[in-house]
Amino acid sequence: MDIDQFFQNSHYNISRILLSINGLWPFHTKIKRYVIYFALVLIIGSGFIFQVMGAIEVREDSFEIIDTLPFLLLGIVVICKMMFAVYMLPKIKLLLIKIQEYSLISKSNEEHKIHNLHAMFGRNLSYAYTYIVLGHSILFNVATLLTRLMRTKGEKNDTSSNEHTQVGVAYRVNYVIDFDKYYAIIFIHTTFCIVWYVFLPVTLDVLYITLIEHCRGMFAAVKYRLENALLLENDNYGSTKTSTRNKFYLNMVYSIRRHTETIQFLNLINSAYSPPLFMHMGGMMLGLGIVEYQVATNMHNINRLLKYISFLNGLIINVFFENWLGQKIIDSSEKVFESAYNAEWYNMPLAARKLLVLIMLKSIKPMVLTAGKFMALSYVTFNAIMRTTSSYFMLLQSLS
Repeated sequence: MDIDQFFQNSHYNISRILLSINGLWPFHTKIKRYVIYFALVLIIGSGFIFQVMGAIEVREDSFEIIDTLPFLLLGIVVICKMMFAVYMLPKIKLLLIKIQEYSLISKSNEEHKIHNLHAMFGRNLSYAYTYIVLGHSILFNVATLLTRLMRTKGEKNDTSSNEHTQVGVAYRVNYVIDFDKYYAIIFIHTTFCIVWYVFLPVTLDVLYITLIEHCRGMFAAVKYRLENALLLENDNYGSTKTSTRNKFYLNMVYSIRRHTETIQFLNLINSAYSPPLFMHMGGMMLGLGIVEYQVATNMHNINRLLKYISFLNGLIINVFFENWLGQKIIDSSEKVFESAYNAEWYNMPLAARKLLVLIMLKSIKPMVLTAGKFMALSYVTFNAIMRTTSSYFMLLQSLS
């Protein structure tokens, strides 16, 4: 089956659609991808340049600089993640091919059911995550527009109170044109940039969900095989009638093969996602601290407060999401060891027992997803990130 058709007809179709929109579907022609890259560079690149020019314009105003930092960090992180994704496209292609290969191999009905349940969960989670995060970006842009529409007459006429203030845009910009006269064009362009700043990470996160849930499905299938080694007939070796001793042995061989494939698949995910995740986590830690400070200093202004709260919620959801999936991998890999440990080893022949020991040695240390090979993504890391952002927030408050 053609791989594009396979993904289109599977639970992974949302990944295919989002990757295609961003030019990251590795099975498209180079010309099609390059056209999309050019459009993104033209729109997002120009928006980032105007953003940098706006920050330079207010470089002597410390409060305005603090306001510009979260979106500068977001822009830098998103652009770097896009470059990493293009560079890692061959690995993304290999991961997608491995998903197709595993889906088409011969499995027991229960293993097929387990794999299908994880694929469905990944699809539903992908849709929910996409709607929630994109919904926050829409709320942010609506709140930004409201700050413009709900200005009082006094605020409109008072140009001396703060010469640097730009009301009605997400971040400080400098388009080298009259801001008030061309506000509608500037707002549309900045809104488009903000939506794409969110849409691109969502695309990579949806792919991340797909890969993680596929990996968890593979771990769960190995766990099931170990727990039912005596009951399952193994047709992968051309034998339909096997003795109990051979049944144990063949299922242990099969389990080792699948467990090894799962570990290799997870290592490939790590090699593709670890560098951008490290940059992402570092940028989010600093960005969260600054946005928390912005929320605290705008408690009196409901419009600006709504904008910053929606931004803060989106960042927290994103950071929690990355670590939550990392924790799910840790839990799934630990369950393989538990199943091997609780297997009926006393009924197994000696050769099967030795293979069981190999699985236990390989799974005794849980597998982890890492950010830059420094941070293991988990609940513990999420807690550490939130404590660090609180420290940044307290520092900014003490300096203000």
